[in-house]
Amino acid sequence: MKAGLATIALRKYDIFKAIDLAAEAGFAGVEIWGKPPHTPDQFDEDHTRKILDRLRENRLEVSMFGSYVNPCSPDYEQKKEDALKIARIIDARIIRVWAGNKEPHEAPDELWGHVASALHEYALRAGEYGIELAMEMHGGTLCFTPEGALRIIEEAGSPYLKLNYQVANPSVPEYERVIAMVGDHVINVHAQNYRPWAEDPSKMELCLVEEGQVNYAEVLRLLSKHGFDGFVEVEFLKGEFAESEEVMLDSLMRDAAYLSRLTASYSR
Repeated sequence: MKAGLATIALRKYDIFKAIDLAAEAGFAGVEIWGKPPHTPDQFDEDHTRKILDRLRENRLEVSMFGSYVNPCSPDYEQKKEDALKIARIIDARIIRVWAGNKEPHEAPDELWGHVASALHEYALRAGEYGIELAMEMHGGTLCFTPEGALRIIEEAGSPYLKLNYQVANPSVPEYERVIAMVGDHVINVHAQNYRPWAEDPSKMELCLVEEGQVNYAEVLRLLSKHGFDGFVEVEFLKGEFAESEEVMLDSLMRDAAYLSRLTASYSR
């Protein structure tokens, strides 16, 4: 396993500054965020190659291209082609994708069939280039639950369609049950953590990865039993909305150190 950073965590900066900061913090790699200001709305080959140059200068791997490719989006056809182009240029072996626009309990059979068919086709196309797709386990999608994620994987029937795991509800993590179900399909992990807010314990606040409700040491132990050896990425940072930039950058360094120690114990 390796410690990585999803550059969405540094969306206050341009992509080049974000890459520099990730390297300074000690991450082994980065997930390039698929939205401005890190990647333009329209594919830009020159910009993408400049990203590659900056990655090489900093000796960083690309853990994943964090696209917003979704079969339910009106621009799906264009976005899926752009994502493939970007991934091939920056040597990303994984493209993050989204499984529809409804959660399992509210999705009609037609939506399941549409998403599974579209991602089956796209995964086979990506596989021709040695690239896998990782569906985000996120609210508002068919992969919000492990049951939904497994249904799409089974209906799509492609060896190149996998999962980007993240804890859906940090207040009630349930990672043991979820990982037992989907662990064999996880190829990337987003790490973020929350704890009860001191001023109102009924609400949650973003905190350091090692401090919150989710025990990432246990998450990685469980994933390792399924053979997972990919990137574990910081996705959001404590202090993102603080007035002082120093708070956020201190969180960046501390999260990098924590995940680097944690993943090192599982490195092969």
